[in-house]
Amino acid sequence: MAESTAWTPQRLNDTVARGEIYPLYFLHGDETFLIDEALASIEHATIGEGMRDFNLNTFYGGEAEASQIRDAVETLPMMSPVRLVVVKDAHSLTDKEWDFLMPLVENIVPTTAFVCVATKIDKRKKHIKRFMEKGVVVEFKRPYEDKIPDWIRTLAKKHELKLQGEAVELFHQLVGSNLQDINAELGKLNQFLGGKKTATVDDVLKAVSRVRLDSVFDLTDAIGRNDRARALDCLVNLLDNGQNEIGVLAMISRHVRNLKLVSDGLKEGLAGQRLSSKAGISPYFLRSYVEQARAWSDRKIEKTFQALLDTDRALKSSPIASHIWLENFVVQTCV
Repeated sequence: MAESTAWTPQRLNDTVARGEIYPLYFLHGDETFLIDEALASIEHATIGEGMRDFNLNTFYGGEAEASQIRDAVETLPMMSPVRLVVVKDAHSLTDKEWDFLMPLVENIVPTTAFVCVATKIDKRKKHIKRFMEKGVVVEFKRPYEDKIPDWIRTLAKKHELKLQGEAVELFHQLVGSNLQDINAELGKLNQFLGGKKTATVDDVLKAVSRVRLDSVFDLTDAIGRNDRARALDCLVNLLDNGQNEIGVLAMISRHVRNLKLVSDGLKEGLAGQRLSSKAGISPYFLRSYVEQARAWSDRKIEKTFQALLDTDRALKSSPIASHIWLENFVVQTCV
């Protein structure tokens, strides 16, 4: 049985890779791509490909009846040692529904892997406390910005690709920090390369989605140049093309951080390759950043960071439509 402590994603990956499957899992956090990857690994280790129709049940909190979930967990697997029952959006389950499901935690069904998935959890709740005592609880946090290049290299390996040093920086600049987007664009890059397995800067420029490339740069460039009307138009274009609001805010945040790094470098008298290296920005985009950084005072950068923080909180907690908060950020910032 699992120890009564929270696990790291790496520990979960290692145990699943060894074929060690536990009866209770609670996967939570804001990095949905890594959660989906972990779920796929657990599924592969428990039921493989041939028995999905017989031994896999997937439910959604807020839609499924608690009795349906409990019945599925208590059902014996068919022609397999383990049944897999997944409850997504488990944060939508009510306390009453959890009371009905708690016997599954207190009296574990050894022939079922019961996996709950949520974007957030309240560790004060008794069902979470009992899950942490009886099962495996893993938090999947969104990687810090400085770790994204390593993630690009790691995900590239899964596609049997290698990106040259400067190509990694450029890919990061173009695609952003969302792991789902990074993985999707690496798939496109792999198709573009055909049998070639090493990607250059030119390959990245040619393969990355033009809609994404143009829209992302149009938006961040407009904000960097304080062009409110253009920024609002670009924001609408991005959202209309399927980019989620959190992803848009992450792109803007990265651009402002880069402006801060360039601004600091300019104050130190750096230029050219030295400034590019210090700021971690591809030379292809340095000139534009320098032009914008010269127009941004320390006070404006500080106020923008605070506005980004406030907008992030609002996107995650306010009932008001997310696009309104982003539009409000643009109006506040582009003055």
